[in-house]
Amino acid sequence: MTSRLNRILAPALLAAALPLTACQTSDLAGGGDAWNGTAFSAEMVDPAHPTKPSSRIYLGGGRVRLQSMDTSSIGAIVVDPTHGTTLIVNDPAKAYIDAGMFTPLVTLAFAPVMRVLRPAGSGDPCSQWNSAVSPFGAFAKTDKDHPAPQWTCTSQGSESVNGRAAHKWGVVSNDPKDGPMTIWVDDRLHVLSRTTDKDGAMEMRNISEGPQPDSLFTPPANYKKLSLTSMLGGLLGGSKDSGQAGASSTAFLKKLQGASSH
Repeated sequence: MTSRLNRILAPALLAAALPLTACQTSDLAGGGDAWNGTAFSAEMVDPAHPTKPSSRIYLGGGRVRLQSMDTSSIGAIVVDPTHGTTLIVNDPAKAYIDAGMFTPLVTLAFAPVMRVLRPAGSGDPCSQWNSAVSPFGAFAKTDKDHPAPQWTCTSQGSESVNGRAAHKWGVVSNDPKDGPMTIWVDDRLHVLSRTTDKDGAMEMRNISEGPQPDSLFTPPANYKKLSLTSMLGGLLGGSKDSGQAGASSTAFLKKLQGASSH
């Protein structure tokens, strides 16, 4: 997504680092339409850079898989909050880690990403975003003289995106440094099917509705399972397997951060 959406995500992402706010963020991490709406898969592309590797997203049954199409990258991240699993799939190494013990934290971190990507319902998306970030807005102030971020959406009617009906919205923020942004919300899936602003663009293509195969959300066959001990050892330096796992862990954290910047 565009860098402007990173600003929308930033306050809510602080929830993952603020244990005392857990009671306030339970609604963000608990699922809802963002996780449990109509199942689908789609390609996420940067239309301004057609040669840039895309990503794919798979959503179904309260589970999400983010798959990089860049063959030099980690591969995929799979989060299944219901079953308490978080898979970090390293395709180049044909290995994976099940970081299940971190699933509550990962789910909490993913929740605002999901709320931005898939605003609940078919109404004003800004009301959803403002509601999601309002408990953490104070932490997102750049300094004491600037207000917590808020966004205003203005309906710009209906428009087709890659042959699918969508509602177009103009978005402005209360920060004078931000320019306007335009988003399109798919009528059926209620996901952002296109975004544009002065910094870039994102577009969903090849959307396919329907149940997603369970195999997308389970450990891949014939891949080596690496332990959490190896993952932690890789972060600190260790064996060959530890190094592979550490690389996976680093890429995983970068992928979480980059999930909103495609």
